Amino acid sequence: MTVDEQKKELRARFSAMRRAIDPGERKKLDEKISAHFLGLPVWRDCETLLIYVSLPGEIDTAAIIEKTMSAGKSVAVPFCVPGTRIIEFYLIESVGRLKTGAFGVREPDPEREERLVDFSLSACFVPGLAFDSEGYRLGYGGGYYDRFLAGPFAGRPTVGACYRAFITGEIPRDIYDLPCDTVITEEGII
Repeated sequence: MTVDEQKKELRARFSAMRRAIDPGERKKLDEKISAHFLGLPVWRDCETLLIYVSLPGEIDTAAIIEKTMSAGKSVAVPFCVPGTRIIEFYLIESVGRLKTGAFGVREPDPEREERLVDFSLSACFVPGLAFDSEGYRLGYGGGYYDRFLAGPFAGRPTVGACYRAFITGEIPRDIYDLPCDTVITEEGII
């Protein structure tokens, strides 16, 4: 079985597991994950947080975004460049200004928001379905984050988050996959 086939099989398994989580339980888990993230030195020390705006079923990032903004830090969210597999990050002042873009994701309007090009003093909260103990992640299959983390964000701090039940032995990987520096769950730091 190829790496892509293994990942596809794992995506189906973890997606089904995620859909099966009770909404009330999910809310409690998300609150614990947010609290752990907001206690990390990487969050405390960054001036700009790159973070996705969660879709239903994903770890809710709303509290993290709100707390980051209220702490006087900048928040940048991804924009999928049409016709490519590239993401760019744009600084936002409010989630309310986002529009629905690729894959139903709420994105910034590149005509109205400022593109972030200086990633110094930035940290990235990376999405993923599952992670392994070495920080490798099972993404959604588009390669957007892999390209970004290996390119413009190379060498900068990355944090992945998932539920403890979604930490697996080893995520199949190829040469393009990069591990996150830190992975957090509702139980704490892995």
